[in-house]
Amino acid sequence: MDLVAGWMQALFAGWLNMALAAAVGVAMLQTAVSSTASSVRLAGMARRACVLLGIGLAAYLCAGTVAMTETRITGLPAALWLVLTQSHFGAMIWVALTAWIMLMVATVSSAWQIRDGLFVVGLMGFALARAATGHAADQGFVSFSVLIHTAHVLAATAWAGSVGICLLLTSDWSNWQLQQRSALAHRLSEVATLALLVVVGSGLFNAVRTLGHVSNPWGSAYVWILLAKLCAVAIAAGLGARNRWYWLARLDRDQVVGAKGFRLVLLVEAVVLLVVLALAAKLGTTMPA
Repeated sequence: MDLVAGWMQALFAGWLNMALAAAVGVAMLQTAVSSTASSVRLAGMARRACVLLGIGLAAYLCAGTVAMTETRITGLPAALWLVLTQSHFGAMIWVALTAWIMLMVATVSSAWQIRDGLFVVGLMGFALARAATGHAADQGFVSFSVLIHTAHVLAATAWAGSVGICLLLTSDWSNWQLQQRSALAHRLSEVATLALLVVVGSGLFNAVRTLGHVSNPWGSAYVWILLAKLCAVAIAAGLGARNRWYWLARLDRDQVVGAKGFRLVLLVEAVVLLVVLALAAKLGTTMPA
């Protein structure tokens, strides 16, 4: 049971964070893609991300139920229904399930199009459910803390997701026209910059709310995980700044080394942001000091 409470919940929470990030990344970058081939690839990525989101949601529900009820496998069906109908966690699972259905409907409409309005509503609903199953929900189902944390989740997934999706999308961008490469790179830079500002602002609010009254924060695992997450965010921000102020200018001048350098830094940044999402998942399932 300790394994489930300590690591299985965090594992599937991380799964949800990464799948949600991929879906949000598609939403952030699709306006910067002009070719039909890239649009088809983006739509395919969105569908796969939504499928992974559904699988992760089911696994997260099971892990959360085992952690909350300490039930065995034979008693899991009854415990699942109890959690779904008698707990705040279960209520948020219903919200996430409704949002996931919206996302699936939005991504199966055709071979290459995504129903943007429904897709965005689904993403916001799922982000709200993720925020309300964390520590922000301590102040109520509908509260300012949950609203701020929802913004934090959306911003973090927009940053990580746009970087990851751009990395996957540009595997062949040496064959793209300069205008197409520049449009995507500039869109990514704009999204990442705005997302970083929201992540930092909402993250500071969350930290003060969670740790503001703690007498000995350094004795808590929560604080050390938070510090590791902050270090990873700082590294990712530095990599993003390097791309924005150095490699992007060379990419705009159609230098081959500019496109290669931009994508190499993007690869490292994507790896660091995956670490950030994993640490965020562990943070959300760790009791504060």
